Amino acid sequence: MLKAENLRCVYTSGLIKTVKKTAVCGVDLEICPGETVAIVGESGCGKSTLAKMLVQQLEPTSGEVFFDGTKLTGMNWKNLRKFMGKIQLIPQNPDDVVDPRWTVERSVAEPFVICGGFSREEISANVAALFEEVGLSAEHRPRYPHELSGGELQRVVIARALTLKPELLVCDEATSMLDVSVQAFIVTMLKEIQKKRGLGLVFITHDLEAAKAVSDRVLVMYAGEIVEEGKDVFDRPLHPYTRALMDAVQYASLEVVLPEDVGPLPDGFSGCSYYKLCRERTEACKESQKLRNVSERLVRCWKAK
Repeated sequence: MLKAENLRCVYTSGLIKTVKKTAVCGVDLEICPGETVAIVGESGCGKSTLAKMLVQQLEPTSGEVFFDGTKLTGMNWKNLRKFMGKIQLIPQNPDDVVDPRWTVERSVAEPFVICGGFSREEISANVAALFEEVGLSAEHRPRYPHELSGGELQRVVIARALTLKPELLVCDEATSMLDVSVQAFIVTMLKEIQKKRGLGLVFITHDLEAAKAVSDRVLVMYAGEIVEEGKDVFDRPLHPYTRALMDAVQYASLEVVLPEDVGPLPDGFSGCSYYKLCRERTEACKESQKLRNVSERLVRCWKAK
């Protein structure tokens, strides 16, 4: 369904744009219909940048994105609009989607209006059905965003994302701003909608428990790279960074012992991106690390067995 090849994003800054920061570095990704893929990693690892490139909100520095075999990157806006209903982003902050001056009913109805071809009666009936699908009643529809709770507003955003019958939802930290009990409700609801509609789902999060609960496959990101990918990543992590992530959750109260020479990697360093923080590093880790197959897993570490 969705395929990304060698996606790379480099941000530039400074007076003459000479300062460069690589946010995503050579990511390959493929999502099948009905599959849930979780992308996990700490803040700043490139997850959200990757999400924006997948839904064409951000043009990659290099690399390509395909949907059902059609190349989306570089496509003009007129042609790209035909695909945008099929891929929808659910952002972390609902305020990025809903207009505070509009009722939430109008926000959900807007894609139908933009798309055209719907009568007022059809739009009203479709909006009512979408509100019901996400567990909101008729009394919520005439309200404004500030009159809803965070969980209710996120459900409005999900309803809006479903208007044009997408085939893929990309959830970028969609539950991270909600209470734990509400998070569980939203995740369960998303899985039910996915099963009912046969959607593909990309679930981007730093919550490892949520990722484990919803995913068919997990991708672990660090410093813009996929360092581990597989179905049973959390049961038997093979990359040192994946193990460190899990230890950070399990032993959050314990002091983490880091190598003595922790610091930024030198310019031009082509070895493992986790080299400076890894307690298992050797001289061989200074060499470029490629993803390789290890026990039905992809791991970016030469020591993984």
